[in-house]
Amino acid sequence: MNERDVMLKKVLELIKKHDLTAYEIGTNVELAITGVQKIIDGVTQRPQINTLKVIYEYIIKKYESDINSDIVSELKPKNYATTLEVKIVTTKARAGYADAYYAEEYLADLPTVLIEADKEYKGKYLAFEVDGDSMEPDYNKGDIVICREVQRHLWQYKLHFKDYDFVIAHGTKGIMLKEIIDHNVETGEITCHSLNNDDGKHEDFVLNLREVAFLYNVVEHRISGKSKRRNR
Repeated sequence: MNERDVMLKKVLELIKKHDLTAYEIGTNVELAITGVQKIIDGVTQRPQINTLKVIYEYIIKKYESDINSDIVSELKPKNYATTLEVKIVTTKARAGYADAYYAEEYLADLPTVLIEADKEYKGKYLAFEVDGDSMEPDYNKGDIVICREVQRHLWQYKLHFKDYDFVIAHGTKGIMLKEIIDHNVETGEITCHSLNNDDGKHEDFVLNLREVAFLYNVVEHRISGKSKRRNR
C-alpha cells in the first residue's frame, strides 16, 4: 500500500474504535462535515493525504495522547531559513495569465505571497486562487495553492500523480485544479479526476498533454480565512 492508503486505513480504524462522527471531526479540524462523511462512507476513496493527517492528528491528540506518533511529530511547526516570494494568479486574472504565460510585465502586476522554505528552491513557482467546487472538500473556493512548474521536457516521463495534485492550463478548458489518476506516456494522455463527483457533475475526463500550455504540482495549500497551511 502507498502512504495515502496506509493513512486512510489508520484513520478509518481510529474513527471506528472511538465511534466518532463526521460532525465532531469536521467542526474540530475545520474540514467540511460532508467531506469527512464521504471519507468515512468510502465515497471518497482517494482523499488528500494532508486531510487524512489533520484528522489523524486530531484523534491522536484527543483520544490517544499517550501513544507516540511519528506523523504527529512531523506536523509540528518548524523554523525555516528563508522565504520565497510567489505571484498569485487570482480567479479574475486567470484568462489573462493563460494568454500571457511567462510575460514578466503581466506577472509584475499580480499580488504576491511569501512561502517559508528550509532551503533555496529552484524552478518556477506560482500560486493560484481556487475557484469552483469540483475539488471540495479538500480545496474550496478562495483557497490558495502554491505550485511548482513541471517543465515540459519532463512530460515524456511518468508524472508523479500519486504524490501531487496538479494545476493544468488547457487551450480550451482554461486553468483547472485536478487530480491526475493516469498518465499514458506513449500517447501523452492524462486522466483528470475531481474529488466532488457525487452528482456526476464533475466526471473524469482525458486530456492530451499536447493541448496543455503548462503544468504545475501543488506543493502547499493555504485555506481561505484561516492560518492553516498544508504542505505536500
